[in-house]
Amino acid sequence: MHTYPASSTAGLNTSNLTTIYFTVRQDDLLKMPEHSGSMLRGAFGVALRSLTCITDLPECKDCPLKQHCKFPRLFEVPALQLSGVQAVNPYVIHVPITGQVSDNASSTVAYEHTHRIAQKTKTPKTSDKKTATFKKDDIWQFGMTVMGAAVAETTLIVQAWKMALATGLGARAPYSRATLLQARCDGKTLYLQAQPIPTQKRAPIEGVALHPDRLFDSTSLDSQIASADDTIQLTMHFLTPFRYQQNNRIVSHPDSLDSATFIASLYNRIRLCQDNHSPNELWDIGYDSYHRFKEDIETLSIVVDIAPNHVPRRSNRQQRKMQLYGLQGNLHLTGDQQTLTRLLPALQLGEQLHIGKNTTMGLGQYRLKLTPLPLT
Repeated sequence: MHTYPASSTAGLNTSNLTTIYFTVRQDDLLKMPEHSGSMLRGAFGVALRSLTCITDLPECKDCPLKQHCKFPRLFEVPALQLSGVQAVNPYVIHVPITGQVSDNASSTVAYEHTHRIAQKTKTPKTSDKKTATFKKDDIWQFGMTVMGAAVAETTLIVQAWKMALATGLGARAPYSRATLLQARCDGKTLYLQAQPIPTQKRAPIEGVALHPDRLFDSTSLDSQIASADDTIQLTMHFLTPFRYQQNNRIVSHPDSLDSATFIASLYNRIRLCQDNHSPNELWDIGYDSYHRFKEDIETLSIVVDIAPNHVPRRSNRQQRKMQLYGLQGNLHLTGDQQTLTRLLPALQLGEQLHIGKNTTMGLGQYRLKLTPLPLT
């Protein structure tokens, strides 16, 4: 095994924040669940705990050593009972996403479920939802953004993912084993399997190739907006469902969503992550208050094209299946170039941090893209 130290990204004027990209070879047949983030997070947590816990107590909150243990600091920050600020875990999982294979996609392909967005008045049936199946020797990718002290623990994090994949993925035994081939961060290799990454022997499954070093193409988007007309449309394309709490209730229907307030909640999400994991170094997103951020959002024309997509997951801790109510689709933001340029740093940071609840398991994951203005 070859490991190398990681470094933090300076993109978007943020420190103590970086994204790790993992390349995986499947060793056993694996049928991905519709929303794979819960499975990935669970496997990672079990492996990380086995590498760090020395008491084997069932709950971290009852452990006398929890203040000195790396597991709660990395995986279950709320167990540390931070005072004065709501606790936020220092990581976000970016699940593999399916789509069309790009021209330059060779052996490295990323997958997730293909989801048909239903009509606004219709909740997708289980039969409407397709899942990806990985066969032996299929290669796929996923990502993980880490914050604060977790940036210095990338060697441990990579070891945990290596163990999780080798142990196997899935809801129950026999688990589907996989091999971690490579982990990269900020253009540097953190881990490389001793043997070279193989070329995929059979035709790739329908998917989209991830850049080996970067999932968020901010430079390209910046240049597109800079050269665009005065009025532009920027789309938040949600790759996974988002869960948003409004008036103390989870929004389960598109008609109930206050879209401007939802997008503005990204400001609070960013500041909460910063307060927890980078309190001494301000993440510069161009706004010094929520109200100024929301004022700019309220000048936009927002077209909501979303549908219910409830998220099934299995909790190994509670040994039962759950339904998490969520929404998925597109939010089209139309406004003048100057306003959207001001909002862009926060929206791009949101691609890494996600938006809404349950971000650690990949929910609220979106991709920004410049889209043509609708015909009038």
